[in-house]
Amino acid sequence: MLCVEKMIKFWDPVRQYQKYKTELDDVWFSVMNRGDLILREDVEKFEKNLAEFVGTKYAVGLSSGTDAIYLSLKALGVKGSVALPSYTFKATCGAVINAGCKPVIYDLDRIIYEGVSAFIPVHIAGEVYNFGKYDYGPVPIIEDACQALGAIKNPTSDVQCWSFYPAKILGAAGDAGAITTNREDVYEYIKEARNHFKMDNKDFGGNHRMDNLQAALLNVKFKYLPHFLAKRKEIADKYFSGLSRIKEITLPNFQEGRVWQDWILRTEKRDELYEYLKENNVETQKNEYPFSPEYPKLPLAAKYEAETLRLPIQPEHADQEIDFVIRKIKDFFQK
Repeated sequence: MLCVEKMIKFWDPVRQYQKYKTELDDVWFSVMNRGDLILREDVEKFEKNLAEFVGTKYAVGLSSGTDAIYLSLKALGVKGSVALPSYTFKATCGAVINAGCKPVIYDLDRIIYEGVSAFIPVHIAGEVYNFGKYDYGPVPIIEDACQALGAIKNPTSDVQCWSFYPAKILGAAGDAGAITTNREDVYEYIKEARNHFKMDNKDFGGNHRMDNLQAALLNVKFKYLPHFLAKRKEIADKYFSGLSRIKEITLPNFQEGRVWQDWILRTEKRDELYEYLKENNVETQKNEYPFSPEYPKLPLAAKYEAETLRLPIQPEHADQEIDFVIRKIKDFFQK
């Protein structure tokens, strides 16, 4: 009989830190002892690592994935309307608004790509949205890949935006993000805009820099990224195997090449399941991304989010813990 006395956390940053503590502490003190705090060699090394991993010519380290989207719109000179899905975190929509553009939001059953100034496909939970089947003509494409590191290789879009928020597949110890691109003009613009266009007077940028300390920590974790991805897939496979026969739930889409930032199940009993798992020491997350009243969630996306739940899938979760989560979900639906 499986027994878990302590809460199985949805995400526990201490576990990963403890596992790689020696290496992380070493680079932490190295950066501090060198005094290399802003835009130093660790950021440059991280940018090289990221560009090589994604398969692009360039990468720019930034302060967040949100800033990556915002600066991409500015770099591409996008004005007017920008198409994006209703099913996304509010940061996607917020970046469009803050860049002075108008969001044109589409629901799960409809794609808008005509008559807009740019298009932002969003790869939620590591599932890649296939935008290549549409003819967008000259419209710039900015991929919100903040939840999809490892799923996109050798991209053809104008810019790809990444987040290294601590809970992501590759997580910093605070906020961090980046863009990758094959466009030199976009690269040069964002590289200077992140630091106020400090050395010239052509424009006003902002403080969108990646901390050198965060870059140093990410460089350590980059070595283990293949393991992180493989372990998440292993846990995802366990969920598929253990939960596939429960008629009351819908499993996430299995897509060749996707990564598992999250494993999301769908059920009309979402709230009851959430509470039941919490009572049984399993922490999950409701899969809801509210927008503002001016740009409300569209019906199908709102319904989907209200019926979906994210399960623990951190690489440091023990097999026993994942087995326990599966057992408790089965118990709930067998009541």
